Amino acid sequence: MTAIAVAPIRLAVRTGALTVRADWLAIALFVLFAADNFLLLRFLGLPAFYVALLAAPAIYGISRFARLQNLEVPRIPVAVFGIALLVSLTLFILGGEGRLFYANPDWQIRDAILNDMSSMPWPYGYALNDQAAILRAPLGMYLLPALAGSGLNETALLLSNSVRLALLLTLAWQLFDGRAARIFALFIFFAFSGWDIVGSLVFNASGLPVSWDHLETWNLGFQYSSHITQAFWVPQHALAGWASALMFILWRKGLAPIGWFAATVPLVAIWSPLAIMGAVPFILLAGIITLVRRSYNWRYVMLAVVALAIALPALIYMQVDAASLGSEIRDAPSVVHILLFAFEVAPFIILPLFDRNNNSLERMTLWTILLCLILMPFWKIGLNSDFQMRASIMPLALLALAFAEWIIRVAGKKRRPKAAIGFAIGAIAIGLATPAFEIHRSLVNGPSPKPLCSLLGVWNKQSGMIAPYATYLADVDSFPFRTPEIRAIAGRHDPAICWDREWKTIGAPR
Repeated sequence: MTAIAVAPIRLAVRTGALTVRADWLAIALFVLFAADNFLLLRFLGLPAFYVALLAAPAIYGISRFARLQNLEVPRIPVAVFGIALLVSLTLFILGGEGRLFYANPDWQIRDAILNDMSSMPWPYGYALNDQAAILRAPLGMYLLPALAGSGLNETALLLSNSVRLALLLTLAWQLFDGRAARIFALFIFFAFSGWDIVGSLVFNASGLPVSWDHLETWNLGFQYSSHITQAFWVPQHALAGWASALMFILWRKGLAPIGWFAATVPLVAIWSPLAIMGAVPFILLAGIITLVRRSYNWRYVMLAVVALAIALPALIYMQVDAASLGSEIRDAPSVVHILLFAFEVAPFIILPLFDRNNNSLERMTLWTILLCLILMPFWKIGLNSDFQMRASIMPLALLALAFAEWIIRVAGKKRRPKAAIGFAIGAIAIGLATPAFEIHRSLVNGPSPKPLCSLLGVWNKQSGMIAPYATYLADVDSFPFRTPEIRAIAGRHDPAICWDREWKTIGAPR
C-alpha cells in the first residue's frame, strides 16, 4: 500500500512534474521577512518568550490571509526553485559571501556588524564618546544569520540571502511563458546596467579622472547601479527592492493580489528603508488603481494590516535619531544629469515607453519609472548618492523586466522591427561591461580577509568613505521606548590591526 502511495511522487520527481503552489512560496518569503522583524525585538532585549508569543499569531495571520482563493492557483515546478537556488548561491558567492571570493570594501563594515551580533549577548552597546550607543541600522540581513554564532554566521548569511533570492526568482517564473523566454529574461535582469563604459570613455576623453576598476563612479558620484553591483555591494538593499518590484509586477499582471505588494514593503523596511522609499510612488499608483477598480477584499487588506503591525517596531526603531543623517536637495551641473539620463535610463525606457501595444497600466507604470529616475538624483539623504542608488532599485528592476518583456514580445511578431530589436540588444551588450568588470574584480583579487575588530574598531580603518557614527549608531537614551538594558560593551579590546591580511581596495580614479 505504501509503495502504491509513493509511486506518483517518484514519478513526479523523475518527470519534473513535482510542483508547489505559488502562494506557499510567497508565504515562505513573508515568514522569513517577518522573522527578521521579530528578531529585532529580541535584539533590543525583549525576552524570547514574549517574542514567540507575538510571532505565533502573526505568522498564522500571514499564512491565512496570503493564500490565494481562486481555484486555478499557479503551480510552479519544484525544479525551478532548485535552479533558482543554484543561481542565487553562485551570484552571492561571487559577491564575496561565504568568503570564497573577493568582497568589496563595503563588507569591511558589514563583516564587523555580523561578527559583533554573532558574538555579543543581545542587547549590547558600544562605548561612544563616553556614552553607550546601540546599533540603529537596517539589520534585517544580519539578524537570522547571527543566531548561527561566530563559526557559522558567514555561511548562514549566504544561505539566508540565497534562499530569499531563490524564492523571488521562482515566483518570477510566472512572468514569462516558455523556457527560452524565461532564460532570456533572467539573463537580461542580471546583465542589466547603464552605459557606464561609454560615460567613462567620455569623461576620460575630457580629461576627468575615471576608475577603470569600478566603472559606475564615472559621473561624479551620481549613479544608477547595475544589478550585479547591487548584489555584490549591497545585497540587503537589492533584496528589499527586488522583492517589492516583483510583488508589484505580479499584481500588475493579475498573478497576485494587491495585498502581497502592500505586505512586502513594510516587511522589508528593516532590510532597507531607502529601497522602500523608492516603492512609495508605486504604492500610490497601485492603491489608486485598486480603489478605482474596487478590486480589493478583506483578506488582503488584513494581510497588509498584519504586515504593517509586524513591521511597526522596526519602522520606529529606524527613525531613532535618524534626523541627524540629514536630507536636502542635491545640486550638480546640468551636464551631469543629462549624461546620467542619456547613458543610464534612455537606452532602456524609450522603446517600451512608446510601444503602442502597452495597456494603460503598463503605460502608467513606465511613466512612473521614468519620473522616479529623473527626480531621484536631485535628493540626498545621508551620504552622497545613497538615496539615489538605493531608492532606484525598485524602478530599475521594473525597467529591466519591462525591457525584457518588450524584446520578447516584439521578437515574437511576424513583422519584427529589426532596427529596434538590434538597438535593444546593443544596449544590453554595451551595459555588460559594468557587470563584467565587477565579476572580474571578484575573480582576480582573492578572498577577503576575516574581521578581527568590532564595528568601532573597523570604523576609522575602513578603505572607503568614513561616515559619521550616526549612520549606524544611536545613543541609547534617544530611543522613544524603554531603554534597552545593555548587557555588554563591544570593542573594548580591539587589536591594532583589524584584518588577518591586507584587504585589496578598489582602484582610485586616474
